[in-house]
Amino acid sequence: MKGLKLPALKIPGLDRWAPQALLRWRHVRRQFDARQLNERRLIIVALIALIVYFCDLLLITPASEALKAANQRERNATVARDAMQAELNRKRVELARRLLDAQKEQAELRKRLSDGEQELSRQQAMMAPARDMQNLLEGLLAEHGQLHLKAMRTLPPVEVQFNGSNGAKGASASLGAAPVLFSHGLEITVSGPFLDLVAWLRSIEQLPRRLLWNGMTLNVADGGLPTLTLQVQTYSPDRDPLEIAP
Repeated sequence: MKGLKLPALKIPGLDRWAPQALLRWRHVRRQFDARQLNERRLIIVALIALIVYFCDLLLITPASEALKAANQRERNATVARDAMQAELNRKRVELARRLLDAQKEQAELRKRLSDGEQELSRQQAMMAPARDMQNLLEGLLAEHGQLHLKAMRTLPPVEVQFNGSNGAKGASASLGAAPVLFSHGLEITVSGPFLDLVAWLRSIEQLPRRLLWNGMTLNVADGGLPTLTLQVQTYSPDRDPLEIAP
């Protein structure tokens, strides 16, 4: 490795200003050495302070301010995250409460619908079937030979509307339930002696399975027999209208 020479560092203009800088440095060095020890110490301290000042101005202060800004951004982000988490937790609790309330309300509606259906079934069991109304009335007329059937027609079925029907129908629709009852009516016109008409009405009232009266009209013509027009009805889950054979 002997004899290996490193390439000379070539800096443009170095041969011009390097001797001048060296002379200047030697001149300053002589001036510095000529001063008293205390003065030299003060100069060294001043140079160190100046170097520290510029380092602080150029490096430490900007880095410190950048660190403070980063810390502030981190604190702001933490506060925002905590606020979002708190809001999310509040919404979760509110959603769980609403879900629980909805489940309770649905259970109550189901129970009310079940109780209503049971009560309707009980009431329906006490009433004459819609398809039997015609036979029942004609059978009662046959028992009162003085009465004559003049006319009989069916009334269109009507869906039963209960008190608070909007809520009931809405609950039925939400739970997938169909309307449970329809009102079926017959209008019958009978003529005969007044006492026989009264007895016929009483026989209708005393049927084991009831028929409801919806309207009654009594007409008495001069010199003729009284004519009674009676509307009776019952309830059935069948939505189809009744048919009366000619």
